[in-house]
Amino acid sequence: ATHSSSLAPSNEGSIDQDDPDNPQYYKSSRRNTFDPNDRRSISRTSLPYDCGVVFFYHIPCTGGASINRWFQRYKRPELGNISYYQHWQPSAKGGIFHSEPEKCEANFAKGMNKHIQNLGPNEWRIAHSHLTSTYLNESEDLLYKWRSDVEAQGCQLINTIMLRDPLNHAMSLHKIIKSKNSTKAEWATYLSSPTGDGKWATVLDFFLYNLHGLRYHDDYPNGPGGRNPFNVTKEVKVARALELLHRHFDIVTVADHATFMGKILNYTGWTPVKMPYSNVHKGVLNFTKKEVETLQKGLLKNGDLDFVDQVKYEYHDHLSYLNN
Repeated sequence: ATHSSSLAPSNEGSIDQDDPDNPQYYKSSRRNTFDPNDRRSISRTSLPYDCGVVFFYHIPCTGGASINRWFQRYKRPELGNISYYQHWQPSAKGGIFHSEPEKCEANFAKGMNKHIQNLGPNEWRIAHSHLTSTYLNESEDLLYKWRSDVEAQGCQLINTIMLRDPLNHAMSLHKIIKSKNSTKAEWATYLSSPTGDGKWATVLDFFLYNLHGLRYHDDYPNGPGGRNPFNVTKEVKVARALELLHRHFDIVTVADHATFMGKILNYTGWTPVKMPYSNVHKGVLNFTKKEVETLQKGLLKNGDLDFVDQVKYEYHDHLSYLNN
Protein backbone atom coordinates (compact mmCIF):
# COMPACT_ATOMS: atom_id res chain seq x y z
CA ALA A 1 0.00 0.00 0.00
CA THR A 2 1.03 3.59 -0.55
CA HIS A 3 0.00 6.59 1.48
CA SER A 4 -0.67 10.20 0.57
CA SER A 5 1.99 12.80 1.35
CA SER A 6 -0.85 15.10 2.43
CA LEU A 7 -0.58 13.51 5.86
CA ALA A 8 2.98 14.78 6.29
CA PRO A 9 3.80 18.29 7.54
CA SER A 10 5.37 20.79 5.18
CA ASN A 11 7.71 21.81 7.97
CA GLU A 12 10.96 23.72 7.93
CA GLY A 13 13.61 21.77 6.09
CA SER A 14 11.15 19.99 3.82
CA ILE A 15 11.16 20.84 0.12
CA ASP A 16 8.62 20.65 -2.67
CA GLN A 17 8.52 17.51 -4.82
CA ASP A 18 8.67 19.72 -7.93
CA ASP A 19 11.61 21.75 -6.66
CA PRO A 20 14.96 20.91 -8.35
CA ASP A 21 16.58 21.21 -4.90
CA ASN A 22 14.56 18.18 -3.82
CA PRO A 23 16.34 14.84 -4.38
CA GLN A 24 12.98 13.31 -5.35
CA TYR A 25 12.92 15.62 -8.39
CA TYR A 26 15.63 13.48 -9.98
CA LYS A 27 14.35 10.10 -8.81
CA SER A 28 14.87 7.30 -11.30
CA SER A 29 15.19 3.54 -11.45
CA ARG A 30 18.94 3.57 -10.72
CA ARG A 31 20.03 -0.01 -10.16
CA ASN A 32 22.29 -0.85 -7.26
CA THR A 33 24.13 -3.97 -6.21
CA PHE A 34 24.26 -4.10 -2.43
CA ASP A 35 26.34 -6.06 0.00
CA PRO A 36 24.25 -8.87 1.58
CA ASN A 37 24.66 -7.16 4.96
CA ASP A 38 23.28 -3.89 3.63
CA ARG A 39 19.70 -3.25 4.78
CA ARG A 40 18.92 -1.86 1.31
CA SER A 41 19.44 -5.36 -0.13
CA ILE A 42 16.39 -6.75 1.67
CA SER A 43 13.46 -7.65 -0.55
CA ARG A 44 10.34 -6.20 1.04
CA THR A 45 7.69 -7.88 -1.06
CA SER A 46 5.39 -9.13 1.71
CA LEU A 47 4.30 -5.96 3.43
CA PRO A 48 3.14 -4.96 5.91
CA TYR A 49 5.06 -6.97 8.49
CA ASP A 50 3.00 -8.60 11.23
CA CYS A 51 4.86 -7.28 14.25
CA GLY A 52 7.96 -5.46 15.35
CA VAL A 53 9.65 -2.43 16.86
CA VAL A 54 10.19 0.93 15.17
CA PHE A 55 13.39 2.56 16.48
CA PHE A 56 13.81 6.28 15.78
CA TYR A 57 17.26 7.86 16.17
CA HIS A 58 16.36 11.52 16.62
CA ILE A 59 18.94 14.13 15.61
CA PRO A 60 17.95 17.59 16.94
CA CYS A 61 16.67 20.18 14.45
CA THR A 62 15.87 17.71 11.68
CA GLY A 63 12.09 17.79 12.05
CA GLY A 64 12.29 14.93 14.51
CA ALA A 65 9.92 16.56 17.01
CA SER A 66 7.13 16.26 14.45
CA ILE A 67 7.99 12.60 13.88
CA ASN A 68 8.12 11.89 17.60
CA ARG A 69 4.73 13.51 18.23
CA TRP A 70 3.34 11.51 15.32
CA PHE A 71 4.66 8.29 16.86
CA GLN A 72 3.09 9.18 20.20
CA ARG A 73 -0.32 9.50 18.58
CA TYR A 74 -0.24 5.76 18.04
CA LYS A 75 -0.42 5.24 21.80
CA ARG A 76 -4.15 6.02 21.49
CA PRO A 77 -6.39 2.94 21.73
CA GLU A 78 -8.13 3.75 18.45
CA LEU A 79 -4.75 3.85 16.67
CA GLY A 80 -3.39 0.60 18.03
CA ASN A 81 -2.48 1.35 21.65
CA ILE A 82 1.18 0.99 20.64
CA SER A 83 3.70 0.86 23.48
CA TYR A 84 6.19 3.74 23.36
CA TYR A 85 9.62 3.93 25.02
CA GLN A 86 12.17 6.69 25.41
CA HIS A 87 14.92 7.63 27.85
CA TRP A 88 17.06 10.66 27.13
CA GLN A 89 18.57 13.55 29.03
CA PRO A 90 19.58 16.96 27.71
CA SER A 91 22.74 18.77 28.67
CA ALA A 92 22.67 20.80 31.84
CA LYS A 93 21.49 24.41 31.61
CA GLY A 94 24.05 26.78 30.20
CA GLY A 95 25.44 24.28 27.72
CA ILE A 96 27.31 22.11 30.24
CA PHE A 97 27.70 18.51 29.11
CA HIS A 98 25.83 15.75 30.87
CA SER A 99 28.14 14.55 33.65
CA GLU A 100 27.46 10.84 33.13
CA PRO A 101 26.51 10.24 29.48
CA GLU A 102 27.47 6.57 29.56
CA LYS A 103 25.17 5.99 32.53
CA CYS A 104 22.32 7.54 30.56
CA GLU A 105 23.22 5.37 27.58
CA ALA A 106 23.27 2.27 29.79
CA ASN A 107 19.87 3.18 31.22
CA PHE A 108 18.44 3.61 27.73
CA ALA A 109 19.86 0.24 26.67
CA LYS A 110 18.46 -1.45 29.78
CA GLY A 111 15.00 -0.08 29.07
CA MET A 112 15.27 -0.94 25.38
CA ASN A 113 16.26 -4.53 26.18
CA LYS A 114 13.10 -4.85 28.25
CA HIS A 115 10.90 -2.97 25.77
CA ILE A 116 11.55 -5.40 22.92
CA GLN A 117 10.76 -8.60 24.82
CA ASN A 118 7.57 -10.71 24.63
CA LEU A 119 6.16 -9.21 21.45
CA GLY A 120 2.75 -10.47 20.45
CA PRO A 121 2.22 -11.99 16.99
CA ASN A 122 0.54 -8.79 15.76
CA GLU A 123 2.10 -6.26 18.11
CA TRP A 124 4.10 -3.15 17.29
CA ARG A 125 6.15 -1.00 19.64
CA ILE A 126 8.07 2.28 19.26
CA ALA A 127 11.42 3.38 20.73
CA HIS A 128 12.76 6.94 20.63
CA SER A 129 16.51 7.60 21.02
CA HIS A 130 17.56 11.23 21.44
CA LEU A 131 20.02 13.33 23.46
CA THR A 132 22.58 11.20 25.32
CA SER A 133 20.60 7.99 24.67
CA THR A 134 22.87 6.17 22.25
CA TYR A 135 26.49 6.63 21.14
CA LEU A 136 26.29 4.78 17.84
CA ASN A 137 29.98 4.84 16.92
CA GLU A 138 30.86 2.61 19.89
CA SER A 139 27.51 0.89 20.47
CA GLU A 140 27.01 -1.10 17.30
CA ASP A 141 26.76 -4.26 19.39
CA LEU A 142 23.47 -2.95 20.77
CA LEU A 143 22.02 -2.50 17.29
CA TYR A 144 22.95 -6.08 16.43
CA LYS A 145 21.54 -7.40 19.71
CA TRP A 146 18.23 -5.56 19.44
CA ARG A 147 17.67 -6.79 15.90
CA SER A 148 18.56 -10.34 16.86
CA ASP A 149 16.20 -10.28 19.84
CA VAL A 150 13.29 -8.92 17.81
CA GLU A 151 13.80 -11.23 14.84
CA ALA A 152 14.04 -14.24 17.16
CA GLN A 153 10.38 -13.53 17.99
CA GLY A 154 9.40 -13.62 14.31
CA CYS A 155 9.12 -9.83 14.15
CA GLN A 156 11.02 -6.96 12.51
CA LEU A 157 13.18 -4.17 13.91
CA ILE A 158 12.74 -1.07 11.74
CA ASN A 159 15.57 1.40 12.46
CA THR A 160 14.80 4.88 11.18
CA ILE A 161 16.48 8.28 10.94
CA MET A 162 15.77 11.71 9.47
CA LEU A 163 18.72 13.81 8.28
CA ARG A 164 18.87 17.40 7.06
CA ASP A 165 20.99 19.62 4.84
CA PRO A 166 24.04 20.41 7.03
CA LEU A 167 23.98 24.18 6.55
CA ASN A 168 20.23 24.45 7.16
CA HIS A 169 20.68 22.29 10.24
CA ALA A 170 23.57 24.33 11.63
CA MET A 171 21.80 27.64 11.04
CA SER A 172 18.61 26.35 12.63
CA LEU A 173 20.48 25.45 15.82
CA HIS A 174 21.36 29.11 16.34
CA LYS A 175 17.94 29.44 17.96
CA ILE A 176 19.31 27.80 21.13
CA ILE A 177 22.47 29.90 21.49
CA LYS A 178 21.16 31.88 24.45
CA SER A 179 19.90 28.80 26.29
CA LYS A 180 23.39 27.31 25.89
CA ASN A 181 24.98 30.44 27.37
CA SER A 182 26.90 31.05 24.17
CA THR A 183 27.36 33.71 21.50
CA LYS A 184 27.35 33.72 17.71
CA ALA A 185 31.05 34.51 17.82
CA GLU A 186 31.93 31.30 19.66
CA TRP A 187 29.09 29.04 18.49
CA ALA A 188 30.88 27.24 15.66
CA THR A 189 34.51 27.82 16.67
CA TYR A 190 34.83 24.21 17.84
CA LEU A 191 34.56 23.08 14.21
CA SER A 192 38.06 24.46 13.61
CA SER A 193 39.30 21.43 15.56
CA PRO A 194 38.56 17.84 14.46
CA THR A 195 38.07 16.71 18.07
CA GLY A 196 36.90 19.77 19.99
CA ASP A 197 33.55 19.52 21.75
CA GLY A 198 30.94 22.17 21.06
CA LYS A 199 27.63 23.04 22.68
CA TRP A 200 25.83 21.58 19.66
CA ALA A 201 26.55 18.81 17.16
CA THR A 202 26.41 18.71 13.39
CA VAL A 203 24.30 16.08 11.60
CA LEU A 204 27.30 13.80 11.10
CA ASP A 205 28.71 14.27 14.59
CA PHE A 206 25.39 13.70 16.34
CA PHE A 207 24.80 10.55 14.32
CA LEU A 208 28.17 9.13 15.34
CA TYR A 209 28.80 10.67 18.77
CA ASN A 210 25.47 12.07 19.97
CA LEU A 211 26.25 14.97 22.34
CA HIS A 212 28.57 13.12 24.69
CA GLY A 213 31.32 15.45 25.88
CA LEU A 214 32.46 13.60 29.00
CA ARG A 215 33.07 9.99 28.06
CA TYR A 216 35.91 8.45 30.08
CA HIS A 217 37.84 5.75 28.25
CA ASP A 218 41.42 4.69 28.92
CA ASP A 219 42.11 4.38 25.20
CA TYR A 220 41.03 7.92 24.40
CA PRO A 221 44.39 9.55 23.57
CA ASN A 222 43.35 13.03 24.67
CA GLY A 223 41.44 12.21 27.83
CA PRO A 224 37.67 12.60 28.36
CA GLY A 225 35.76 13.46 25.23
CA GLY A 226 32.99 12.46 22.93
CA ARG A 227 33.38 14.03 19.51
CA ASN A 228 35.82 12.10 17.34
CA PRO A 229 37.87 10.95 20.35
CA PHE A 230 40.47 9.14 18.23
CA ASN A 231 41.01 12.12 15.90
CA VAL A 232 40.21 10.24 12.69
CA THR A 233 40.00 12.03 9.37
CA LYS A 234 36.72 13.30 7.95
CA GLU A 235 36.93 10.57 5.32
CA VAL A 236 37.00 7.90 8.05
CA LYS A 237 34.06 9.56 9.83
CA VAL A 238 31.96 9.66 6.68
CA ALA A 239 32.79 6.06 5.81
CA ARG A 240 31.89 4.93 9.33
CA ALA A 241 28.57 6.78 9.29
CA LEU A 242 27.62 5.26 5.93
CA GLU A 243 28.66 1.83 7.21
CA LEU A 244 26.29 2.19 10.17
CA LEU A 245 23.44 3.32 7.92
CA HIS A 246 23.98 0.43 5.52
CA ARG A 247 24.23 -2.22 8.20
CA HIS A 248 21.47 -1.14 10.52
CA PHE A 249 19.02 1.46 9.19
CA ASP A 250 15.91 0.55 7.22
CA ILE A 251 14.45 4.02 6.63
CA VAL A 252 16.82 6.90 5.87
CA THR A 253 15.50 10.21 4.60
CA VAL A 254 16.80 13.74 4.17
CA ALA A 255 14.22 16.45 4.95
CA ASP A 256 11.46 14.27 3.51
CA HIS A 257 8.72 13.61 6.04
CA ALA A 258 6.29 12.30 3.42
CA THR A 259 8.63 9.50 2.36
CA PHE A 260 9.55 8.73 5.97
CA MET A 261 5.91 8.43 6.99
CA GLY A 262 4.91 6.49 3.88
CA LYS A 263 7.58 3.86 4.44
CA ILE A 264 6.65 3.46 8.10
CA LEU A 265 3.00 2.92 7.18
CA ASN A 266 3.90 0.49 4.41
CA TYR A 267 6.14 -1.57 6.69
CA THR A 268 3.76 -1.61 9.67
CA GLY A 269 0.25 -1.37 8.24
CA TRP A 270 -0.66 1.25 10.85
CA THR A 271 -3.74 3.39 10.36
CA PRO A 272 -2.68 6.60 8.57
CA VAL A 273 -2.89 9.70 10.73
CA LYS A 274 -1.68 13.22 10.03
CA MET A 275 1.77 14.15 11.29
CA PRO A 276 1.77 17.33 13.45
CA TYR A 277 3.98 20.32 12.82
CA SER A 278 6.13 20.73 15.93
CA ASN A 279 8.98 22.69 17.50
CA VAL A 280 9.01 25.44 14.91
CA HIS A 281 11.14 28.53 15.50
CA LYS A 282 8.92 31.52 14.72
CA GLY A 283 11.56 34.15 15.25
CA VAL A 284 14.07 35.57 12.78
CA LEU A 285 17.64 34.33 12.55
CA ASN A 286 20.01 36.81 10.91
CA PHE A 287 23.35 35.86 9.40
CA THR A 288 26.02 37.79 7.56
CA LYS A 289 27.51 36.42 4.35
CA LYS A 290 30.77 35.76 6.18
CA GLU A 291 29.00 33.85 8.96
CA VAL A 292 27.32 31.57 6.42
CA GLU A 293 30.58 31.04 4.55
CA THR A 294 32.38 30.19 7.80
CA LEU A 295 29.72 27.66 8.73
CA GLN A 296 29.83 26.09 5.28
CA LYS A 297 33.62 25.77 5.36
CA GLY A 298 33.48 24.19 8.81
CA LEU A 299 30.85 21.67 7.72
CA LEU A 300 32.89 20.77 4.64
CA LYS A 301 36.00 20.28 6.74
CA ASN A 302 34.06 18.17 9.25
CA GLY A 303 32.66 15.82 6.60
CA ASP A 304 28.98 16.75 6.88
CA LEU A 305 28.59 17.92 3.29
CA ASP A 306 30.14 14.74 1.90
CA PHE A 307 28.03 12.57 4.21
CA VAL A 308 24.65 14.07 3.40
CA ASP A 309 25.44 14.36 -0.32
CA GLN A 310 26.22 10.63 -0.40
CA VAL A 311 23.06 9.81 1.56
CA LYS A 312 21.02 11.78 -0.97
CA TYR A 313 22.71 9.86 -3.76
CA GLU A 314 22.18 6.45 -2.17
CA TYR A 315 18.76 6.85 -0.57
CA HIS A 316 17.07 9.56 -2.67
CA ASP A 317 18.52 8.85 -6.15
CA HIS A 318 20.14 12.29 -6.13
CA LEU A 319 21.74 13.12 -9.52
CA SER A 320 20.46 9.85 -10.94
CA TYR A 321 19.52 11.66 -14.14
CA LEU A 322 23.25 11.64 -14.95
CA ASN A 323 23.12 7.83 -15.12
CA ASN A 324 20.26 7.71 -17.60
